[in-house]
Amino acid sequence: MKAEATLRVLLSGSGEGKSLAAVLAPDNEGLPQGMLLSMKAKGKALEFEVASGSSPATLSTVLALLRDIALFQEVWLLSSQKGGQVRRG
Repeated sequence: MKAEATLRVLLSGSGEGKSLAAVLAPDNEGLPQGMLLSMKAKGKALEFEVASGSSPATLSTVLALLRDIALFQEVWLLSSQKGGQVRRG
């Protein structure tokens, strides 16, 4: 069974999108055989396409992308605010 997923991330601007793409690109090289992953910018959005012959592998890849994006968001917010701190609930 082949599984495919599309993840679209809306960003505040093209600068944030370019930074996120640059951060994620090295992690997304050397994929397992049979897995496809593409990333493209569309305006203020970054779109990821994931496909694999395994549903768990596709889901795992999407979840890893979401974790990396969440970490990027925290760092981006901290670096864009003077003296800003991320507060966790």
